[in-house]
Amino acid sequence: MPRRIAHPTPSRPHAINRRRFLQFTGSALAAVGLSQLDILNQAQQHHRVLAQNTPRKLALLVGINDYPFVGMDLNGCLTDVDLQYELLVHRYGFNPADIVKISDAERLKPNRDTIIQTFREHLIAQARPGDVVVFHYSGHGSRVVDPNPIYSENNLNGTIVTNDPIPQTVLDEAQRTGELVVPDIMGRTLFLLMRSLRTENVTVVLDSCHSGGGLRGNNRVRAADRLSDRVGGTSIEFKPSDADLALQETLLANLDDYSFKQFQSDREKGIAKGIGIGSAQFSQQAIDMTFDGFYAGAFTYLLTRYLWQMPGSTPTNTVQVNLERSTRAATDSRNRVQVPEFLSAPERDHKDQPIYFTDPVTGSADAVVTSVNNQQIGFWLGGASAQFLESAEGGAIFTVLDRQGQPVGELEYMSHSGLGGVGRPIEGEISPANFAIQPGMLLREKLVGLPPNPKLRIGVDPSLGDDVEVAITELNTALLAEQTGQSRIKASAFDKPATFDYVIGRMTEEYAEQLREDFGDITLPPIGAIALFSPVLEPIASTDGRIDEMVPRAVSRLKPKFKSLLANKVLSLLASTTSSLPVQGEIFATTRSDVRVPIATGETLVQTSIEPFRAGETLKIRMMNNHSEPLHMSCIVITEDGDMTVIYPADWVASDDATLIAPGEELIMPRPQDLVEFKVSGTGYLEILTLMSTGSLRNALRGLQDIAVDRGEERTFLPLDGDESLGVLEDLLGDIDGLSRGGDRASFSVNRIDQENTAVDGGAIATFSTVIEIAEIPDS
Repeated sequence: MPRRIAHPTPSRPHAINRRRFLQFTGSALAAVGLSQLDILNQAQQHHRVLAQNTPRKLALLVGINDYPFVGMDLNGCLTDVDLQYELLVHRYGFNPADIVKISDAERLKPNRDTIIQTFREHLIAQARPGDVVVFHYSGHGSRVVDPNPIYSENNLNGTIVTNDPIPQTVLDEAQRTGELVVPDIMGRTLFLLMRSLRTENVTVVLDSCHSGGGLRGNNRVRAADRLSDRVGGTSIEFKPSDADLALQETLLANLDDYSFKQFQSDREKGIAKGIGIGSAQFSQQAIDMTFDGFYAGAFTYLLTRYLWQMPGSTPTNTVQVNLERSTRAATDSRNRVQVPEFLSAPERDHKDQPIYFTDPVTGSADAVVTSVNNQQIGFWLGGASAQFLESAEGGAIFTVLDRQGQPVGELEYMSHSGLGGVGRPIEGEISPANFAIQPGMLLREKLVGLPPNPKLRIGVDPSLGDDVEVAITELNTALLAEQTGQSRIKASAFDKPATFDYVIGRMTEEYAEQLREDFGDITLPPIGAIALFSPVLEPIASTDGRIDEMVPRAVSRLKPKFKSLLANKVLSLLASTTSSLPVQGEIFATTRSDVRVPIATGETLVQTSIEPFRAGETLKIRMMNNHSEPLHMSCIVITEDGDMTVIYPADWVASDDATLIAPGEELIMPRPQDLVEFKVSGTGYLEILTLMSTGSLRNALRGLQDIAVDRGEERTFLPLDGDESLGVLEDLLGDIDGLSRGGDRASFSVNRIDQENTAVDGGAIATFSTVIEIAEIPDS
């Protein structure tokens, strides 16, 4: 049954699939028995995190891109290994000598024997009680028949798929017999390897899945469940190897006073030790994702970026709920829902511990210096957002921090390739005469320059047949900037490697069958209709036209939608910038105290529940100004299908002072005098953008006031159509540029941002993106 989209008052019903928001990834936790317990079911309280003085921190990082089977190669697993390595070394203080990397690009190759041997020699043989151990795996997951299943309804056990080749003669025989022995590492084996560690401080991260898969748009699913995924043909039952079963017997025998019966019982309860983190729930899929200039496991990228940005010591349960919201808001493409799975060993409560059982040794950052060559500085952008990487040609200035987190200089961004950046030091202002940038110094975003003509990137799907080139031409001339005449859309063929915001294509029987298999009972465009799709080829609601519509007509019909989506994209760019303004806030229901979603996470605002808000509830937004200066607040709500509504200010006859929050005070909106309620209806997700600024966003507010006056409105939430949203956005960017460049607080380095670009100073503007879920009230 179609679902109604969540909306602020006034509500408007829309047919929409609830799972339209971003789902990057899928569960791999069954590989180690992690799918049975939910960490949040056991923890509803935030405990004080105690720093641990561990004598050693050990890590084993495994990534596999190249598989010796047709159609199984991945792209982002080696990047995942680098993401974890840089994070562990520069944020968590791991000694590089205590981290072993196994991948296609390393001396140690990711075959079964190497992975097992290294786990035993590097982790099991060296770890002592109290040590910290991290094991990360990125690659394909699969399932094999479990000779001793723990569930009567399921005789399968999740596996890690190594890159060991299987001879063609064996594959041919398997197609005849219907059975294939694979060299995978079973979840049973990984459980016993974890159990063999002499420390409880163990964190396992798995960015893979075993829920089936194949290609989804420009992304590849990290799963290998069927023989057809490897060599084509009929589905075949996978069997574990004798080597893996023998290893399990050896590991079990080496565990004193640990019987097979206890092993089976512990497997059923959950994980062996410590904390287990999986890319998503059992039924979801792990995506090997295309970013701007690089590939990565989407879950690993979002996890490591979050941990770079995390302000300090944070318990795992808080990381879990904040990462879920962060994942949903991490891209301007609203596709499907990804829900990471975080679990703790059942016999010990680890959920109030830091995620790697050790506190960060440095402050939050966007990047870290990796090399110094005269005046050219190399750095790793592990904490930077995907939006920053896309728009970085607009320029950026980073503050250089010493080990104590104090500013010691500034660095000008020059270019980047993937996650590797190049810059040069800036002399002046805060840089002392003897200042020298050194490897290991952290970088925090200070100023960014948004390009003057941001574009909506649209892929043209092959389903348009002979009209692909026509569609590219029509799209590239559909939206032209009034002042420059440049196109606001960049269209190209979807079969080429690229990063897209949306895809345009014609619904076919083949696509419809695949979408129903992926998402169940969802509302699809009619066969033959042209519509917009997400990058993973899920249809965007209310974008289809009549059957057999001509391409030029479809592009013309979609122009208003393109304008709204472009405005939303630029707002997402703003929301991805880093701010130093000391503010915090939360979204809460007026009738319940159990659901409170933080906007800017602070020490007193820790969310430990991911329960959704209920359709029909009235919500409030509280923002606290901890700054020494007055701040102005504005708030915009964006629905899943791209509709934009201004919900604060709501009094369009009031002065600019209506948006003002004095130092040390808070504002709760809507205010009683606004005479409106923020009541949500339908089901799905809302993105709430909260803007805090040191000066009034005068031009944008005047534009909104003009729209309200034209409609005869004085006090109301203000929905915007495509033309209105782009116009208000241009005024807003002008206001932000003026605040960043003008006044007494304008920095010396702002002159490094080209005048054609919009300068965004994190000390003048803060934009927060918060995603909330709206669900039906359950029947009593």
